[in-house]
Amino acid sequence: MDLGLKNKRAVVCGGSKGLGFSSAEALAAEGAKLFLLSRDEESLKDAAAKLLAAGSPEVNWANCDLTQHESRQACIDKIKAEWSGIDILIHNVGGPKPSFVVDTTEQQWQDGFDRLFIPVVHLNSAFVPGMKENKWGRIITITSLSVVEPISFLSISNALRSASTSLSKTLSDEVGKFGVTVNCVAPGMVRTDRTEDLLSSRIEKSGQSREDYMKEMLKTIPASRLGEPKEFGAVVCFLCSEQASYVTGSTLCVDGGKRRSTY
Repeated sequence: MDLGLKNKRAVVCGGSKGLGFSSAEALAAEGAKLFLLSRDEESLKDAAAKLLAAGSPEVNWANCDLTQHESRQACIDKIKAEWSGIDILIHNVGGPKPSFVVDTTEQQWQDGFDRLFIPVVHLNSAFVPGMKENKWGRIITITSLSVVEPISFLSISNALRSASTSLSKTLSDEVGKFGVTVNCVAPGMVRTDRTEDLLSSRIEKSGQSREDYMKEMLKTIPASRLGEPKEFGAVVCFLCSEQASYVTGSTLCVDGGKRRSTY
């Protein structure tokens, strides 16, 4: 199936590793042009080479600390200098450290806000006007299963990824008539470095062996396994496609059936 993404210009935040890279890889296979943002220069170089090999006709990249206004603005300026505009914007940043609500300091809440919410606002403001003018655009925010079912020990992520989800829903109402869709994709336990860090923290906290903890944890996932990054990337890529033009304002969970809610 041709997803209509050949030569579409996609900015992928956190695009050198994990869920960002898997999303970029799926877009590359459809012939999209890519601009990767990440803090790790070596990982960016490696990712760019892999994505060119995967089929992307063009891969640009820039060092970017998405938590810092000046760094974001420098990347926005670089993207606009390279391209007249963009077609696809994928928001993606790593989650904050786990904590309980009562143990989370005011500074940690502020840092979480600067990490998970403000970058979405800033990049949307920079690129949505061009999408509206072109009458075509796709905005995807990678969030977490925590936005539909809060996860214990992830207080900052639960609160601020939910705020980003509400922001996306509000924006979808405003730009739908311009051919711009805005959606969120919420991963469950997908095999990434972030997932491994969370598992290690929870296993240590539980006092169980890794084998025993994983056996019990997998019972809560109907698919009985962790998800693979390529499975996640394929969902993001579909939401960017022409075929998904009537899907907007939604959160799609990629979780192997783990969530227990029906919506």
